[in-house]
Amino acid sequence: MKYFAFGSNMLTERLRARCPSAHPIGTGYAQGYRVRFSKRSDDGSGKATLVWAAGHNAFGVLFTIAATDVAALDKAEGKGYRRDDVFEISHFPMGHRLTAATYHARPAAIHEGLRPYDWYLDLIVAGARQHELPQEYVEMLSAFPAQTDPDPRRHGRVEIGRILPGQLD
Repeated sequence: MKYFAFGSNMLTERLRARCPSAHPIGTGYAQGYRVRFSKRSDDGSGKATLVWAAGHNAFGVLFTIAATDVAALDKAEGKGYRRDDVFEISHFPMGHRLTAATYHARPAAIHEGLRPYDWYLDLIVAGARQHELPQEYVEMLSAFPAQTDPDPRRHGRVEIGRILPGQLD
């Protein structure tokens, strides 16, 4: 399956921890969308989702994932997201269109005013840098207000420490 990652799964190591077959094949953008942190996580923080925003582009990374790993990705994304298998994106920088799967927050999981945890935002920015997304876009992601995670032992933060030891604050 072709998969378009725009959040923490942009970081290859993060996605491979979930789907060992994940292989990056390029970058792209969702025309007419923006990334927002309005998907409410079980821990109360904001997770990334795409929202319609005419005139904007949400950049991300294209991966191939073996069919045997798709169920694991669905489980990792959780019940607050739904998979869209026919999401249209534009390949960057060439601009030709293709279809890939991605995940959108379910309407019931959307809550405005949420902020991501600092370590989660760091993952997203690290993935954007790793795949050399446009600098202006990386700066926009970096500028989102984040909150400090009050639980230093939270599973996600600990997992990230194993994936990228010493690289995230």
